[in-house]
Amino acid sequence: MKDVNLRKTIGNRAKQRRQELKLDQKDVAQMMDVNASTIQRYEAGKIDNTKKLVVEGLSKALHVSVEWLRGETDEYETDVTDSLSLQIREKMNSIFQNIDLNIGKDEDLFAKSILLLMLCNYESFTDSYKFACSQYATESKADSSIYKTVGFASENEFKEVMFLREITSSINTLKEIGDILTAYPKNSEVAANRLNALLDLYL
Repeated sequence: MKDVNLRKTIGNRAKQRRQELKLDQKDVAQMMDVNASTIQRYEAGKIDNTKKLVVEGLSKALHVSVEWLRGETDEYETDVTDSLSLQIREKMNSIFQNIDLNIGKDEDLFAKSILLLMLCNYESFTDSYKFACSQYATESKADSSIYKTVGFASENEFKEVMFLREITSSINTLKEIGDILTAYPKNSEVAANRLNALLDLYL
């Protein structure tokens, strides 16, 4: 009876967490390298989900503790709060596992430099974006009554222009990355030099 109750607890909590992350059973199955039907049976408690490898696999896939899945605690700490953060984490893990492209040395360095630049740009973007959202997003309550003084026709126009000003650096970097990639087939050395110069601004 105890084993049946434990299976039910693990199954219910695994399903609850999966739905919280907006994942389907196939998603969890891929993470655990099993069939989707197996996840369905784990959640229903129809097969043994109490085995160490199973409960640890569910714990890893769903980013919760084994103790929470087993009902030993009602609180769980997790660094993944929604499906997007989980998808980003999985994609970053996939990128890191395949970081070496097994192509020419110069080509490999170019690809890694592009990735590093995009990550640096994103890190810079988040700072600007958070500030822009807090000050100039449509729903923000910041005092923008000065819009008339500085020559804007409306408060919304003022906010839009100021918002874009905050993230212009990130926009320009993305455009520059596009230009570098476009130039690469014509002259890889020139493209690599432009890339390194741009990367130096962030490092």
